[in-house]
Amino acid sequence: MSAEERLEEKRRQRALRRQQQAETEAEEAAEEVDDESDEDDDSSSAISITERKGRATPGRRTQEVELTKAEGNFFTRRLRGLREYYLGVRDEINKVVWPTREEAIRLTQIVLVVTIIASIVLGAISLAFNALIAAGLNNPLVVFGGVFVFAVAAFGYYLFRVNRRGSSY
Repeated sequence: MSAEERLEEKRRQRALRRQQQAETEAEEAAEEVDDESDEDDDSSSAISITERKGRATPGRRTQEVELTKAEGNFFTRRLRGLREYYLGVRDEINKVVWPTREEAIRLTQIVLVVTIIASIVLGAISLAFNALIAAGLNNPLVVFGGVFVFAVAAFGYYLFRVNRRGSSY
């Protein structure tokens, strides 16, 4: 039987169940009407529908967990908890896909190269600011003036670029 035929069969079965359910509901409604009209007959065989509980019924697994949590004394519960934790850790470690030796070497090389480049760039920036501060301590007006002129020029360039693009509204 092909997949399409199985799907069609399932659809037919669902439609049949819906039809049967609608018929039984109609029969029950008719019986309720008959029961209401015959108030002196207490031996009716109509099925009564109970109200919902308002909460979900706990599954077996949940009930088993609650039972095992309540078993034992303080120490056995703690030891059981540690054991379950380590079993869970072991299960997760077994799920890890470890890299091959070649992948590990390649990734280590990438990390080392990026770290060396970042340290060189940050070292250069540190040296530049160190030299700027040393020059500022020797001749503060010249350094302050240069930094001020640079900041004003950068702000002017920013305003020029923003006004040139226009409003985005």
